[in-house]
Amino acid sequence: MGERQEKAGFLESAGRAAVGAAQSLRDALEFMGRVVAAVACGIARPRSFKLPDFGAVFLRAGAEAVPVTLLVGFLLGFIIAYMSATMLNKFGAEIYVANLIGLALIRELGTIVAAIVLAARSASAFAAEIGTMVVNDEIAAMRTMGIDPVRHLALPRIAAGALALPLLSLFADLAGLFGGYLTLAIFGYSPRIFLTNAFAFCSAGDLATTLAKGVVFGILIAATGCRCGLETGAGSDAVGKATTSAVVSALVLFIAADGIFALVSSALGA
Repeated sequence: MGERQEKAGFLESAGRAAVGAAQSLRDALEFMGRVVAAVACGIARPRSFKLPDFGAVFLRAGAEAVPVTLLVGFLLGFIIAYMSATMLNKFGAEIYVANLIGLALIRELGTIVAAIVLAARSASAFAAEIGTMVVNDEIAAMRTMGIDPVRHLALPRIAAGALALPLLSLFADLAGLFGGYLTLAIFGYSPRIFLTNAFAFCSAGDLATTLAKGVVFGILIAATGCRCGLETGAGSDAVGKATTSAVVSALVLFIAADGIFALVSSALGA
């Protein structure tokens, strides 16, 4: 009897989790549909299409995130280069660390570092700002006045994320390359040799792919923060839950998108 109840409880929990996941997916698709509809409406009527507070949002999401992006990118490049050089030095092949750093940063790590920074700083901030407006009934007042919250609150933040993330990824790449160079400078390699080897296996297509990934990741991260903010419930802890959900969901989404990019790139390369 107890075993049956345990199985029934497990199935019930699994069913509720499945229903919750399906509901979350439906809400996310509905929100993205509203975003697309708002963009289409703006394209159809360009004179009335405005992005209020875009400059301020871009400043917070982009310019103010540059210092921490540079720091994380530098440390990542330095650590990877130092660990790799320590091992390859035993075989006299530490120069290949430059190839490793250049390829890894430009193809993957620079964009990932920038995306993590944007998710931690901006997705949480977007969710907290909009969530506070929901709790204070400001969103309800906007809807009463015929103002679309998605168009006036979400679109400027999504546009700022789409523009900020590719730029942040470039800063992360430069900082990581500098950190890698400092490591090889210890072994006596000049900047010219380091840069020549760092970009030996990189192409303009790799940089274009990185920037395209940055745009997609920026849209996903910013949209997730806005969606979680608009879905904030009632209660004193609602904003905190929305903020946590925004960061976790943004991280999962952009990592999943990065996996899709890798599969598509591999298929096209084959």
